[in-house]
Amino acid sequence: MKSIWQSIWPHLVAVAIFLVLTGVYFSPLLSDKTLPQGDILSSSAWGADARNHHAQTGEYVHWSNSMFSGMPHNYTFTPQTNNIFRHVSNIVTLGMPINTAGVFFVFLLGFYIFMISIGCSPWLAIVGAIAYALGSYNLVIIDAGHVTKALVMSTMAPLLGGIMLCYKGKYIPGIILTLIATGLNIYWNHQQISYYLIIMIALLAIVYLVYAIKEHTIINYLKSSAILIVVALLAIAPAVDKLIPTLDYTKDSIRGGAVLQNNDKNAANNGLDIDYAFQWSYGKGESITLLVPNYYGGSSHYNIGENSNSYKALRQTGQARQICQAAPMYWGKQPFTSGPVYAGAIVCFLFVLGLILVKGKQRWWLTIAALLGLLMAWGNNFEAFNNFLFYHLPLYNKFRTPSMALVITTLAMTMLGAFALRDIANNKIPKQNVTKAIFIAFGVTAGICFVALIVGLGASYEAATDAQLPNWLQQAFAEDRKSMLVSDSFRSILFILLAAIALLLGVKSNKVGMKYAIPILGVLILIDMWSVDKRFLNNDNFIPERKATFQPTEANKAILTDTTLNYRVLNLTTNTFNESQTSYFHNSVGGYNPAKLRRYQDIIEHYLTGQVNPNVMSMLNTKYVILNTQEGASVQRNVDAMGNAWFVNNIKWVDTPDEEIAALADINIKTTAVIDKCWQNNITNTNLTMNDSTATIQLTQYPNPANLIYKSVSQEEGLVMFSEVYYKTWKAYIDGKEAPLLRANYILRALQVPAGTHTIELKCVDQLFNRMHKLSLIFSILVGTVLLAMIALAIYKSKKQYV
Repeated sequence: MKSIWQSIWPHLVAVAIFLVLTGVYFSPLLSDKTLPQGDILSSSAWGADARNHHAQTGEYVHWSNSMFSGMPHNYTFTPQTNNIFRHVSNIVTLGMPINTAGVFFVFLLGFYIFMISIGCSPWLAIVGAIAYALGSYNLVIIDAGHVTKALVMSTMAPLLGGIMLCYKGKYIPGIILTLIATGLNIYWNHQQISYYLIIMIALLAIVYLVYAIKEHTIINYLKSSAILIVVALLAIAPAVDKLIPTLDYTKDSIRGGAVLQNNDKNAANNGLDIDYAFQWSYGKGESITLLVPNYYGGSSHYNIGENSNSYKALRQTGQARQICQAAPMYWGKQPFTSGPVYAGAIVCFLFVLGLILVKGKQRWWLTIAALLGLLMAWGNNFEAFNNFLFYHLPLYNKFRTPSMALVITTLAMTMLGAFALRDIANNKIPKQNVTKAIFIAFGVTAGICFVALIVGLGASYEAATDAQLPNWLQQAFAEDRKSMLVSDSFRSILFILLAAIALLLGVKSNKVGMKYAIPILGVLILIDMWSVDKRFLNNDNFIPERKATFQPTEANKAILTDTTLNYRVLNLTTNTFNESQTSYFHNSVGGYNPAKLRRYQDIIEHYLTGQVNPNVMSMLNTKYVILNTQEGASVQRNVDAMGNAWFVNNIKWVDTPDEEIAALADINIKTTAVIDKCWQNNITNTNLTMNDSTATIQLTQYPNPANLIYKSVSQEEGLVMFSEVYYKTWKAYIDGKEAPLLRANYILRALQVPAGTHTIELKCVDQLFNRMHKLSLIFSILVGTVLLAMIALAIYKSKKQYV
């Protein structure tokens, strides 16, 4: 038993250290404060009406009317999943808030597990975990609220570690680690980061295959690969209730390609427009921030303090403190940024050390991965390479923000540095080789810092936003940007020097040795990374919890006095289609969601951007418009709003979606519906006309956003238009009997209604999701059984070692 305890207690100490680091960094959480994470706040408005319905009734619905005049709700507020890895998620975060402290803790824990899996001592593994978890991008995205991205990133290292264990023939720990990490990766659900991980796995598999052929171990390679494929399928299976419906929905979203033939440059590729996808491309020169954090000014809202040139220049205006707490210091290629991707000066030094010292397959696949991630991050700044990937690499055109590919680079750099430290600490490399490599690595990394400093001294320090500023303020900003560049260049050189000295002493001094050099290196890394991270996420970022929600404006309050069943609001005082606050309080014509319906985006581009088309606005039942006036935001009533539903007199049939959307500019929406001929089979009378001026239809009940009930009265058969967005999960019932629902006016629902008095009910039920939800439970039981069996087997085998 003593031996078992000796093997366990270092890991318990590691977890305790990670908890202390997490607690200190996120200490404001202990004072009833929280992070006002932009994306988290924004997402709270996604499906606000459906969320409220769930809070009141416990019922999940499959549709929300809160933004974009209605959209499927499984992709904004997912019903409680049956996925077994939901419970694993609660275990690994130890009950900490998953949006903040919890995700930081799993960054530390995940990389620690990777380090242990490659044969590092617990103490070296702690150092590696600190180096990776404190990468500036990790903290920046936590602050921004990109939590799913961060969570999935935390699974990358342990998953790769599990794969390596399997290829080494250590199947039981390899299967357990790979299964858990893959399951969490899928459950936490950030497909772009998972895509980058797949790229890394592919590189690893290819390089390992080359070495298997070279070393005549192809049978073992194929065996391990087959086991890993089965493990991957097991990990994915419980997530079918998320993956399959999302895949199905993607075809109808902006990520599924064009409906129209004339307005999407990427129509042939069935994905995003390349200009939109490549908006956030990292500059080639900006890549130096991996080594020198504030080389390009840090962020677009950087606190430059009271000792800055800008503060002194602004002092007489009375706005010095306000502006300098969030100054636009960033002057790189991206539209704006919350902070640089800083891998760490010491990590960069260790990466170069790994390039020199680490031999074999680990060096090759990690080096290729680091370089590939960098090239991909350049996006439209390296079109010859990235345009080819965009149009030819499967699924790549579904994703945006190329700069995100640096997650590959920073992970690969840290991992290769970890391999180098492992081999040095385990005396696998002759001391003279290590000494020489340390000098070379120092010369390369410090030399890059120095050359970058010299080049930077001749830069303009001009940002795209500077043109809006007076010359005296432009000059002050430029001086501060230059000062940041110079100080951080020397700062990185200093940390590289200290790290090199620590390693040299560890290798050459019998008194110091690696036993002490590793902790010293860990302290240096901690100081380096922690101090940079605090520039972008510190205690000042936290606010009292009660303030971290949307607050209603006077315009919102005025509209909320209207208690009628259902209407929409168009807010023109902000970026209408890139904000969520309106959707938090009202059913909005606008909103923000990265996966809105493609057809609705087409309507936005044709009729709701710039000069808003009043007919299209009215057919969406836009009852209120919020406008900017000299007195502030003002609410205007749209008396032409069409209401929830109306009878039309006739139908205009068209041959293509292009003709359909174009016809909306000319038809009288009150009397005519324009419909694509592909829907003719859904209507019994294609020449349907109506002359009954007394016909009425009213929304009588609104049980929830996925269920609307109307009463129609007419003397003739007619076509009813609903001011609701069409989607395939909606069904129509007339007096309890299902009737075929049509899509009309490019995005709306329409229904042929017989003469007389009728009750019409529209229901949204996602049958695909419901089927997958049940299947998820079956798979979760299976995977849980396999996982428990593997863990039991691992415990049994480990106990035998101490008998």
